[in-house]
Amino acid sequence: MKKTSLFLLVLVLILSALTGCNKTEPVESPVVTEDVTVVPTDEPTAEPVEELKIVSTVPSVTEILFSIGCGEDIVGVDAFSNYPEAAMEIEKVGDYNGFDIEKVISLEPDVVFAGNKLQQDQIDTLTDLGINVISTEPTGFEDITTSIVDIGSVLGKEEEAKDLADSINSVIDEVKSNEHISEDRPTIYYVMGIGEYGNWTSGEGSFINTAMEIAGAECVTAGSEAAWMDYPLEDLILADPQILIVSQYVMESDLLADPTYMELTAIKEGNYYFVNPDIIERPGPRIVEALNVLQEYIIGD
Repeated sequence: MKKTSLFLLVLVLILSALTGCNKTEPVESPVVTEDVTVVPTDEPTAEPVEELKIVSTVPSVTEILFSIGCGEDIVGVDAFSNYPEAAMEIEKVGDYNGFDIEKVISLEPDVVFAGNKLQQDQIDTLTDLGINVISTEPTGFEDITTSIVDIGSVLGKEEEAKDLADSINSVIDEVKSNEHISEDRPTIYYVMGIGEYGNWTSGEGSFINTAMEIAGAECVTAGSEAAWMDYPLEDLILADPQILIVSQYVMESDLLADPTYMELTAIKEGNYYFVNPDIIERPGPRIVEALNVLQEYIIGD
């Protein structure tokens, strides 16, 4: 089911806010929130920087930056930052698994937005070199809007960030309140990968699972010990989900030919649906698009 008015409001915020960022105050001390850490480097300069030079090595953060009006200030992004279209024209500094430190340094950024875990070594190196690094990698659904607000606060875009977070929360509330959500929720499973790439999916605590639950389904991986996992095929057969949400990176021919998946009720009854992984696997503003798409597949028009 489409939520036209609120969904259009979110898209307007995402695609039209392309003015520059102003940095009102330098970061002076660590600011730590759940899954979001601001790491200070050298002593702050006496004069605030009026126009920032930003590097983003996380696709979801790139989308957030454009959404709150900082697109023109981004001088470097990772190879997977492909939205909005303008992001594809920005200098590439590597990929999510590891960025090019020398390239980042050459861009002379005022602030670098990076992930955690996989990028930790590069983050430590940049921090040691005196570059201001902000690590942000939300895992839980509620962390998406928290991350938006925190990023806006760092960049002097508090109002824009709050407006974006509020619009996302409005869509969430409307999706949750859909009168067609059944008490007998259908079971659902997200197919992130299959075959030689591993039977990867989302688990308990992931924003993907929460999105599917908000949209009106019950995740078969609820209660799992990990938010992301290579799910045992025998467990998938036992769970036999009624609905499959499938990443578009998975070929339909491969899905239908897989000996495990071909035995699932969802495949036999044709209840499998392909989605753009960028809207469902990135903890950014387009999660509202994922919610609407998911709910359409779960409860129909």
